[in-house]
Amino acid sequence: MRRRNILVVGAGPVGAVAALACAQLGHSVALLEAQARIDDSPRASTTQPPTLEILARLGLIDEYLRVGLVARTFQFWDRGTLTRVAEFDFERLRGETDFPFVVQTEQHKLANMAIERLGEDSVFFDSKVIDLREEEDGVAVRCENGAQFAADYVIGADGGRSTVPKLLGIEFEGFTCPERFLVITTRFDFPAALGCCLRNYMADPDEWTNLFKVAGDDLQGRWRAVYNTRKDETDAEALSDASVRARLSRIYVPEGERDYLHLNLYKVHQRVAKQFRKGRVFLCGDAAH
Repeated sequence: MRRRNILVVGAGPVGAVAALACAQLGHSVALLEAQARIDDSPRASTTQPPTLEILARLGLIDEYLRVGLVARTFQFWDRGTLTRVAEFDFERLRGETDFPFVVQTEQHKLANMAIERLGEDSVFFDSKVIDLREEEDGVAVRCENGAQFAADYVIGADGGRSTVPKLLGIEFEGFTCPERFLVITTRFDFPAALGCCLRNYMADPDEWTNLFKVAGDDLQGRWRAVYNTRKDETDAEALSDASVRARLSRIYVPEGERDYLHLNLYKVHQRVAKQFRKGRVFLCGDAAH
């Protein structure tokens, strides 16, 4: 196999894992990240069996299981009556996959462990890509800090605000939902209070709620309660202490236990790049959809 120079833009979990996979296949890899460090703010938390199989092939699975929570089931609830409607068990997939479960943990852990395997000489922080040009025999990339790179191929994995498709002139087709998602991180013990499992989807005609437990950096566990906002609700209102505590009350958290660790409010897009490849450049992860 011919050794190629691969440049990966974006050191989130998708970019870091893609870079490690390319390196393990014998290619020369450079991983560029616009920020000074890996973003450890609460984001996506569930890793499905097909991804766990990839992590096993890359030699990451044991460490990933150690820093996460194994969740075999997930449940659907009627929030208003606090009635469990259905439970799905991944154990039914035994024989179809070596991992009949999901792992609940923070995505920055995966990015960091992949980067550690890749090696610090291959990772360039504070390297925001501002120019990308395909040439006859490769791709030339220039960063805001003045650094320049040449690669045989480029993988754009720099998230939902990716600069790579913009530089390529690739359009994103779709729409943005009028409601936003509010994520409240708390240590409240929902299974003890409600009898739920580690992943729960609670239906309500006006305000649904999803409950997910993650391991936390300290492995002590914490919960993320995800809500939709009202169409007319401002950011300031959604993030206000009174509003947050009111929302926690509506999922049966007692008044004295409505403290929270972190808030995150974000827009929800249903958009897909018009094409996932242009010449020698490929789009992956949120940079593609």
